[in-house]
Amino acid sequence: MHANGFAVGDSIGVVYQKDNPENNMTVFEYYDGPSYGSVAIFVIAAIVLAIYRWRKINRKYNDSCPELDGTGRCRIYRIDKEYIFVTVYNVTASLPIKFLPIDCGNGEFENTLMEIFHASLYGKYVEMKNAELIKAMKQRSWRQLYQHSTGVLLKHDSRTLEILPTRKSTDGKGLDWDYDRALSFDLDGASWKDIINSTRKLLEHHETDR
Repeated sequence: MHANGFAVGDSIGVVYQKDNPENNMTVFEYYDGPSYGSVAIFVIAAIVLAIYRWRKINRKYNDSCPELDGTGRCRIYRIDKEYIFVTVYNVTASLPIKFLPIDCGNGEFENTLMEIFHASLYGKYVEMKNAELIKAMKQRSWRQLYQHSTGVLLKHDSRTLEILPTRKSTDGKGLDWDYDRALSFDLDGASWKDIINSTRKLLEHHETDR
């Protein structure tokens, strides 16, 4: 009775009780009559909500960088099948340690990076011996890690973020900093998408040579 003016295939809004969906009615009945103004408001509200959710999901890779307070640090290693994120307090690595598969999405990568940054600023430092740390990273030895990984150090203050990659040391026993490939981003104007993509690209460098 409320479908006058509609054709087959048109959509009609329905409201329902969340804990009892069988208790439902059309928006026309809900507003006590065929008020097209009310229907328009309902439709516009739904569109606005959809746009908001889409922007929330995609903001991180299209808009400006999030505000970063203090000075945070994160060390990332890339081995054959996963990334290893290690919290760095000042210059010393410790817990928490996070793991992500190589084929993870940029969203997962960013969320984990932000968790580690936050931990390095506000988490509790736990002093660990090198043997304990490598065990927490699920690696057999530091030498094996150095031989089969690439790595970067990310550090930020409130205005800039720097990415410092590693390279194999000349004696083949460890990793040295590769200052020639280091990158720096101004957080006031940088693209967060560029930062994440640049980090992952640096971690892939010389992968075929390992």
